[in-house]
Amino acid sequence: MAIEIPSYVSDLMKTLLNSRHECFVVGGAVRSALLCAEVHDYDLTTDALPDEMKEIFSSYRTIETGIRHGTLTVLSEGKPVEITTYRKDSTYSDHRHPDKVEFTSRLQEDCARRDFTVNALCADIDGNLYDFFEGRKDLKQKLIRCIGSADERFDEDALRILRALRFAARLGFQIEKKTSDALRRKKDLLLYISAERIRDEFTGFLNASGCAELFEEYAEVFEVIIPKLKQLNEEEKKQLFGQLKRSENDHILRLALIVLAAGSQEEIMKSLKMTNHEMKDVSNLLSLSERPLDTLSDIRRIKRDLKQDFKRYALFRYALNEKTDVGQMMNLNRMIIENGDCYSLKDLAVRGNDLKELGFCGKEISERLNQLLEDVIDSKLANEKEVLLDSLRYTKQ
Repeated sequence: MAIEIPSYVSDLMKTLLNSRHECFVVGGAVRSALLCAEVHDYDLTTDALPDEMKEIFSSYRTIETGIRHGTLTVLSEGKPVEITTYRKDSTYSDHRHPDKVEFTSRLQEDCARRDFTVNALCADIDGNLYDFFEGRKDLKQKLIRCIGSADERFDEDALRILRALRFAARLGFQIEKKTSDALRRKKDLLLYISAERIRDEFTGFLNASGCAELFEEYAEVFEVIIPKLKQLNEEEKKQLFGQLKRSENDHILRLALIVLAAGSQEEIMKSLKMTNHEMKDVSNLLSLSERPLDTLSDIRRIKRDLKQDFKRYALFRYALNEKTDVGQMMNLNRMIIENGDCYSLKDLAVRGNDLKELGFCGKEISERLNQLLEDVIDSKLANEKEVLLDSLRYTKQ
């Protein structure tokens, strides 16, 4: 089976081949093509050395941010393509980065240094496959398997532990037994990995459809990156696993569930280096986790305080409690939108200046506006200017 390579990629391959160098598509693009999935990025590998690549692509716009490690980014038809010189294994003293970059002239040697068999598949310019480690077989069997010794692969780069789990969760694959056993043995090496890199892999994992089952199966791994999870008793763990299984593929929603179960939300999110926006979204969900949901007034009040998508909030409440009627919540939300109901100060029919004209001043203005909003939310008053002003005149007497 051959794969199709788009022209903006094959043009770069032709340029290298015409310069008497080898060139292959490698990694995720080949894997995705064989799985009939959408390919987002193409990476190329070549025997051309970095300085040779710079000369070969001198007429192209290039980015040299990875040139020290043998990677040149070339823009073709406005799209970035990373091209990397064949490299071979080195030692990894810090369990993350090779101590030195060593180039090689052999494709198989370059593939041997990669993490998993399904990521070491290559294709030439005609789309013909090169598979040195039975990656196609593992794709068919839906397995994530390390190339060579799994213990050595995780020793070299401990981030591969989370990468294995992310790939398995996203692709719906199992982790091959030897790889799984090594992953558990080497889990504490994650302590050597920067919080930013862990955050990126963990976020991808939480957004994947197979997240819940793998989170339960490999709970001890996630306890390394979120130590507070170790404090949960068996019943609390079971409850969290159930909530995750009811959740959608949304890392904010799932992180909120984990943080709520483990406690110390600020400590956990800061340790994972979540962005300020992510922390605000998680905190916002948690602050509304126990609100009543039964009436239009309940939903208006939630919408007043909710700083994100209402559907996410509804699915969060369902994940917390499977008895939650998401359909009813969404219907009430739709009615509020269709009716143009007021649930925020910006939609209130009166403004601060209206209150000033009635003689209100200072802090009293904001207090009265908020009370009017509460009455409108509870349908005690219509959101009409004269109705609200009459109420204010009455209370002013």
